[in-house]
Amino acid sequence: MPVTELLTTHAEAPWLPWAVQYFLLIGLAASAALLLPLALNERSTLYPWRGRLALILGVSAITGPVALLADLHQPFRFWHFYTQLTPSSWMWLGALILPVFVTLALLVSLSLLRLHLSPRQPWLKGWLQLAIWPRGRVLRGLAWLTALAAVGILLYTGMEIRVVRSRPLWDTAWLPVNLLLTALLALFGLLLLLEVLLPRPGADRRPAPLMLRRAMTAILAALTLAMLLWALSGMVLGSPSWLEARRLFVNFTFWRHLLLLSLTGGTLLWLLCLSRNRRPVSAFDALPALLALLCAWGFRWVVLMNVQTVPKYGAGLYHLSPELLGSAGIIVIGTFGLWLALAGAVWALLDHMGVRHG
Repeated sequence: MPVTELLTTHAEAPWLPWAVQYFLLIGLAASAALLLPLALNERSTLYPWRGRLALILGVSAITGPVALLADLHQPFRFWHFYTQLTPSSWMWLGALILPVFVTLALLVSLSLLRLHLSPRQPWLKGWLQLAIWPRGRVLRGLAWLTALAAVGILLYTGMEIRVVRSRPLWDTAWLPVNLLLTALLALFGLLLLLEVLLPRPGADRRPAPLMLRRAMTAILAALTLAMLLWALSGMVLGSPSWLEARRLFVNFTFWRHLLLLSLTGGTLLWLLCLSRNRRPVSAFDALPALLALLCAWGFRWVVLMNVQTVPKYGAGLYHLSPELLGSAGIIVIGTFGLWLALAGAVWALLDHMGVRHG
């Protein structure tokens, strides 16, 4: 056996790239659900984006669980969560919360999107006018229930990682906070990207540059503060996450480069948001929008994949298998492709019925 294989090994990764996609998409859905009740208020600055938030909520609530089932290796393993009661497991609690959230998300998003439809077919027009569709106060109440379920989603997705004490890097209360903040960053980045690619009518676009960019800047400020507080509390209290991060930074060039890359990406996003703060929307805004999405995705890749290269015991780093890394591109492209296909189908349907860039 070569000497290198005695020092570093190939390890099977419990988390696969499917999990990275799930955590990003379910984060998008949950953050959209949190903002949607506010967007239903006509006096809210989010009101112009209520339709797009509903679209993101519905499409992400479908594609996220698809990625989750793929990550389970055997989709029917999902059934075990309902036949074996384990209240102490965050994953078990998530299995109860997720179907509720997805059902509410689809009901609310479809109820909002149907308001934009004017089908010519009598059967479809009658179906959309059935009393089963919530509206008015009932719809707003369901939107708030969906937001409450989204809180459960965000809590369980953060805690099911954090409770793995054998991974010191995950052992910090700041992990669920950062997952929420990066999900919000991805959401506003996606809204800004849609604003660039598919602009809405001129009258509705006035608040777009200021509101979306201010939101992204505020989220970046919160992320920066969270990072500083994590480091400060880690130094004072000697938290396992901080101690492990410092050890990796000192001993491994890969992790030093990873930190430098993260800081560079965050700084660049800061500069792009500040430099475009009061300017009209243009094609240049696609750059900070895409970078925000990339940062949110990259954070999840590092947390779920790169952390698995750190051995629980012993020295050195594990290598993720070449087969896994080779399939990662297909998984990422396929998942995003499914999201785009569903969103494109809904968008084309709305456009066909006369809804222009709503």
